[in-house]
Amino acid sequence: MKQSRGYLAFSQTKIDLFNEVNFSLSKEELQEAVKLSGYTKKDKKELTKEIDSKTLTNTARMWMVALTGIWKTMIDVDGWKLPATFNKYSICGKGFFKRCQSHNFVRGFVYHCGRIGCEVCAKRAGARASKKIERRIWLYSLKIKHFTKGRRNPLPSHIIEAVDPKSEFWSWNKQKQIEIIRKIRKMVGISGGVEISHLWAFDKSAMKPFYRPHKHLISFGWLKSNATELIKKEFGIDLVYHKVRNGTLYSRVDVFAVAFYQLSHAAVKHNKHSVRWFGSLSYRNASNKELEKYKDEEYIEQDAVIEKTKCCNVCNERLIPAKINKSFRDWKRWIPPPEELEDGCMFVRGLFESVDFVNGEKLPYYDEIYDVTYKKTKNEEKEIRENNRPDLYNKKTKNQELLCFT
Repeated sequence: MKQSRGYLAFSQTKIDLFNEVNFSLSKEELQEAVKLSGYTKKDKKELTKEIDSKTLTNTARMWMVALTGIWKTMIDVDGWKLPATFNKYSICGKGFFKRCQSHNFVRGFVYHCGRIGCEVCAKRAGARASKKIERRIWLYSLKIKHFTKGRRNPLPSHIIEAVDPKSEFWSWNKQKQIEIIRKIRKMVGISGGVEISHLWAFDKSAMKPFYRPHKHLISFGWLKSNATELIKKEFGIDLVYHKVRNGTLYSRVDVFAVAFYQLSHAAVKHNKHSVRWFGSLSYRNASNKELEKYKDEEYIEQDAVIEKTKCCNVCNERLIPAKINKSFRDWKRWIPPPEELEDGCMFVRGLFESVDFVNGEKLPYYDEIYDVTYKKTKNEEKEIRENNRPDLYNKKTKNQELLCFT
């Protein structure tokens, strides 16, 4: 059986999530969701076949709502917003190419800025962040298994952490809140994990948000059954810890699925992280470099699959950035179809050229009709602004010399 391109199990995870029965939508809504979802061409074919008999999941529906821009002007709490509400960059969602240096093989890629807040890149960025969470969580599990010589195989859990919005907790400064939460987590049996902040809960029928701050934890440890009572007695705070039904995550796909769904409606801010590691999984206590030592065969196999997507299908050489040779006669007619470019294909000799970075060439990004956009540095953007508005940026104050010192 041929494995899906890209991250191992990533493609199949999305199909499984899509096929769960949570909400019933019309055929037109489902088709629109598939169109907006960011699935691969292969996924779309499989999903479209099942549209009549299957329904859209909570996860797919939430990302669909985000990407249609429904939340864009709806919510803002101290700069915190919902995903897909920030403006895109000029090259977000634009395509670029990589080719083999030895063979006429080319593959198309799509640029994304990595911001969950971006109106174009949100879902791809969410998938990437979810994959990082999955890998780090599972490597930590393998680390514990290694040190206990296989006697323990700890599984992460999905836990909701919520403080009463009317509690005095919210009147304390941020540092005090963090310190108290750190002590509470240790007391109730949570050793470490990742937190995803949410400022809003949702009316599931209408998908409308309302303010209710809480956090979702993917964490290790044994949560005490009387955690709420202990916290109230010790700290006087109405804080609830609730392990989600079926919240034990038995596989890496489970971890990815939970993270991917929670990131679809997490609180995002342009200069803050929506994801924070804490306890035994904080970067101070467990670096990525250290966790990499505990990879098992499955991880090594996955890395090989990921590396293969960056290589030529003919010779397995690493692909290098390329550009369309627009001096090639009737070049548009010879460009392979998008579905073939996505998986990689052979092209007519001379149609694609390598980008010459040594001589100062930039990697071009192409839209649907192959118009070119180049990525700009902040200094270049500043220079363009100043050149476009010399009346604004070249103004100089009068009396620049202090005459009293002459």
